[in-house]
Amino acid sequence: MPTLEASLVVMDVREFKTFRELIHRKTGIWLRDGKQAMLAGRLSKRLRHHGMTDFATYAAYVARAQDDGKELAEIINCVTTNKTSFFREMHHFEFLMRTLVPELMAGAALGRARSIRIWSAACSTGEEPYSIAISLLEALKTGHVPGSVAPSPGQSLSPPGGWQIEVVASDIDTVVLATAAQGIYDRESLEDVPPVMQNKYFLRGKGNMIGQVRVKKEVAQLVKFKRINLMDPRWALEGKFDAIFFRNALIYFNRETQEAFLRRMLGYLNSRGYLILGHSEHVPWLNDSVEALSNTIHQLRAQKRPPYTGPERRRRPRQ
Repeated sequence: MPTLEASLVVMDVREFKTFRELIHRKTGIWLRDGKQAMLAGRLSKRLRHHGMTDFATYAAYVARAQDDGKELAEIINCVTTNKTSFFREMHHFEFLMRTLVPELMAGAALGRARSIRIWSAACSTGEEPYSIAISLLEALKTGHVPGSVAPSPGQSLSPPGGWQIEVVASDIDTVVLATAAQGIYDRESLEDVPPVMQNKYFLRGKGNMIGQVRVKKEVAQLVKFKRINLMDPRWALEGKFDAIFFRNALIYFNRETQEAFLRRMLGYLNSRGYLILGHSEHVPWLNDSVEALSNTIHQLRAQKRPPYTGPERRRRPRQ
């Protein structure tokens, strides 16, 4: 019996709803009506991998698979979108250098810890967390906008003055995390990065690596990659963060899931910490907990002291 190319197999409404519910239940991602062709195209590679010719057979296979979630992980990798670039939405990185770092430096002058922790949620292939790490280094060393100062010969890229930098970078997609951890990119990906910064923070490939660049180890060691499924009851995170980047991801979730994720993230922010979203993401329903500094940058509101509910206090009579 001749087999059809899996990419030409049609996914009917019932099959679409089966996979949509599975994906939503496991990841929180919601595929709205009209995404059948997109989902069929992305899952077609799994049909080819298993030698299957229809999605009903594949759905039955996924339902009974006892492989420690490996096939489900493959589905998630197929469905997630990973569009990103270095210093995308540059004003966010300028905010780190011109606002966040000076605030933390002022706090350190008063005796607070010399540490900066930022979480890059939905980090994709790593351009965002590396851009964050570079921005923090630039701000601590020069106080200037990235790329405005050329490195001195032999200048160390390590954080100065005993400062500790940690950028936690997470994603649900294991494939993009593997790419991110390598820190190797096509040279074209740096087209919008100033030449000074390219030379300062990246190594150019030689031999069979010509045309590629690698993030320097002093930057790479500041970033810790880990897989986090935001639907999990417990996130593999410790401590709190000065800022959380969760950019251009809300579009994949319905309103209920968006609010559940964001309110949970706020619990991981330090006092007056920052939540940074993408350019088209508006969350007015979060205004009870954050103050919008711009369309995309939100600061955790100061906690109000609860009203006093103890015994009535008597005022002392004036002498």
